[in-house]
Amino acid sequence: RKAERYLQRVGAATRHAGGQEALVGSNVQRSLAKRLQELSAEFRQSQRKYLAEVRAQKSGVNPADAKFGIDLTSAAVAEGDFFNTQQMAVVDDLTEAVQSRDQEIVNIAQSIEELSSIFKELAVLVIDQGTILDRIDYNMEAVVEHTKTGIQQLEKAEKHQKSARPLKCIICLLSVIGVLLILLVYKHRPHHKH
Repeated sequence: RKAERYLQRVGAATRHAGGQEALVGSNVQRSLAKRLQELSAEFRQSQRKYLAEVRAQKSGVNPADAKFGIDLTSAAVAEGDFFNTQQMAVVDDLTEAVQSRDQEIVNIAQSIEELSSIFKELAVLVIDQGTILDRIDYNMEAVVEHTKTGIQQLEKAEKHQKSARPLKCIICLLSVIGVLLILLVYKHRPHHKH
């Protein structure tokens, strides 16, 4: 439960933060997820061990049952004689043990449900992070495309600018030559005196 709450807090903070804080939040979230996995593995191992013990006890009489002092193969039990007080106490102890184990099984089932909800929420966090990465990837591709288009536009503009500059110089020089020719013609023209 604690790890689940921490993961939720870190996930929310990471979504709202930016830059370095988001990176730190992401690292904390990964650390908490790793700790949660370790605890889950430890829990599963304990659960397997307990279930193995329960199966061993259900499969037949094992040496641990002899300590209660009941001989199930005795003639008195087979003939239906009543239990003595020691045997009744053992039966009471066994009943308490069964009830205790039933409660432990219920607790284990609740823990499994909680673990399941934790994994579901963790899956949601992973999906959210994947969506964010997909959006970042899409934005990066869009930036690359826009950059390529911008470079092409700049190259076209550069070509137009380079080709227009010599043309302007030629027009300017032709204008100057034309003005000078007109001045020359005007200067060398015969003057009429009246």
